[in-house]
Amino acid sequence: MSIAAIVVAAGQGKRMGAEINKVLLPLAGKPVLAYCLETLNRSERVDRIVVVTRREDAQIVETLIGQYGIAKAGGEVVPGGAERFDSVLAGLNVLADNPPDSVLIQDAARPFLTEPMIRDTLNALAESPGAVAGVPCKDTVKQVDDTRAVIATPDRSSLWIIQTPQTFRFGAILNAYRGYRPPPYPTDDAALLEYRGERVTMIMASYANMKITTPEDLPIAEAMLCRRTE
Repeated sequence: MSIAAIVVAAGQGKRMGAEINKVLLPLAGKPVLAYCLETLNRSERVDRIVVVTRREDAQIVETLIGQYGIAKAGGEVVPGGAERFDSVLAGLNVLADNPPDSVLIQDAARPFLTEPMIRDTLNALAESPGAVAGVPCKDTVKQVDDTRAVIATPDRSSLWIIQTPQTFRFGAILNAYRGYRPPPYPTDDAALLEYRGERVTMIMASYANMKITTPEDLPIAEAMLCRRTE
């Protein structure tokens, strides 16, 4: 079975407030993007890596790929779009020229990807066309209206926090993306299968699988990396 990975690195990172793409910011001595690329490059399950990034960052990303020896991503840096949906579709369209059996989609801003997450989400494709990594919601969640008045308290026992990787049988996710016309834009990839009534399996990941989104996240991630090193 052939497996490709799409690493989504085309976000503007407005909440980070940085002058550069947040996945190019340093984290414990190397760019945030390098961490998930190294994990995917080491994985025996992944055959090919496509990195989707902003057009203005393409040369920097290509240099990074060479610097960190990401052999599986050689020459496959793809310009992204205005929305995450557009960027993932761009990656899928590149892969469609030589389609893999399955595809793993990973946020570049999640540096704590592990081999068990890769393995478990891919193994779940034997039973369903899609699988997502996530963790059960720890906190009580309130639903509010436009005035921020609370209108409901969902039962958290059925709520999960969604992460990446998200994995799919390639034909299923390609058809789902090509068949969808936003807006609204989906906030994750699995939603496209959900809209079509197809099964998506939830896979337990880790509460440590954080996403670098705001300035406060960088020192937290550095502390986690230091603890792992120790």
